[in-house]
Amino acid sequence: MESRPSLDRRLYELFEAGRLRGWAAFVQGSLLLLIVVNVVAVVLETVESIGHPHARFFERLEFVSAGLFLLEYLARLHSATASPRKEYQHPLWGRLRFALSPMALVDLVAILPPFLLLAFGLNLGALRILRVLRVLKLMRYSPAMATLGRVIYNERKALVGTIIVFAVVLLLSSSVMYYAERGAQPVAFGSIPAAMWWAMSALTTVGYGDVTPTTPLGRIMASVITLAGIGVLALPTGIIASSFMEEAKRRDFTVTWSLLADVPFFQGLKAPRIGDLVRVVRPSFVTAGDVIMRKGERGRSMYVIASGEVEVLLGEGRAPIVLGHGDFFGELALLERVTRTATVRARSDCRLLELESDDLHELMHRHPELEAAVREIAAARIGAAT
Repeated sequence: MESRPSLDRRLYELFEAGRLRGWAAFVQGSLLLLIVVNVVAVVLETVESIGHPHARFFERLEFVSAGLFLLEYLARLHSATASPRKEYQHPLWGRLRFALSPMALVDLVAILPPFLLLAFGLNLGALRILRVLRVLKLMRYSPAMATLGRVIYNERKALVGTIIVFAVVLLLSSSVMYYAERGAQPVAFGSIPAAMWWAMSALTTVGYGDVTPTTPLGRIMASVITLAGIGVLALPTGIIASSFMEEAKRRDFTVTWSLLADVPFFQGLKAPRIGDLVRVVRPSFVTAGDVIMRKGERGRSMYVIASGEVEVLLGEGRAPIVLGHGDFFGELALLERVTRTATVRARSDCRLLELESDDLHELMHRHPELEAAVREIAAARIGAAT
């Protein structure tokens, strides 16, 4: 008889395991809704015609939300020892390390405002900025935000380098403009710190227009500084953009690998073979009723069913053939280089893996065992159809 999982294991599966089924889906969906409601409430509370008449409602919402976020924080903290990461598995130090992780600190900030009000009598309105930071909790539930967070963390050293470069250029620019414009504009450029306001707006190409150079030397240097700002700002933009693309490619590779590894037909292949397939297959999604391919068309791709069902329509008076998870279709037209011999329609929502003709023949040339398996199944289908 299997023993029941411990409390920390059950809490981990509920909050941290990434499963969106049953109670986990309900709890995580409720927390996501609560985060959105809180962010909207903070925004609406600043509207005088809404915030003042409903101040009691917003106050109660704040305390209820903080209580729920506190329960979530304590549950995540308790379940940290069930994490597969070894640094979190110690009963004391593991939980302490988890408490100091970035997302745990965001969770802590989310519950601070009302408790600071109760403990120290601080004005809740002055702590509104902490309440707005609850939007960062969406990083747990938004893949895009989570990816961006990983990108920034992975490129932190390069981004710190660009900040240092920007600070150096800012100092040099404000110093040059101080000596060029201090005589003509002693208020705006009376010191290097004062000139930094103009240098910041010029380097970021915002150009507020409240302070402008008037001397010929100042205008020449302003042109150079503005051009330098374009180059400086391009550095972090390029770093984040390229890293984001690499992260997206890694995620797509991982997702496609898991799909292929879960297909029974490919489970006998070794990792290098699956790796070759991952690089050439293209995931696609179709909805129930969509026609994936038609009889008589030229065959350009074959398909592997990762999930869902399709039906192969062979013609008048013949019952359709139903294919499901792990099956593939469309290979006959590619192997024999003929037109499609049947129409295939999605019977339910399907996730497919598409493999184009050239890639299929190249893979079969490089991996004879794959070619043998495909041709064996194709021959069986031809025999069943005749």
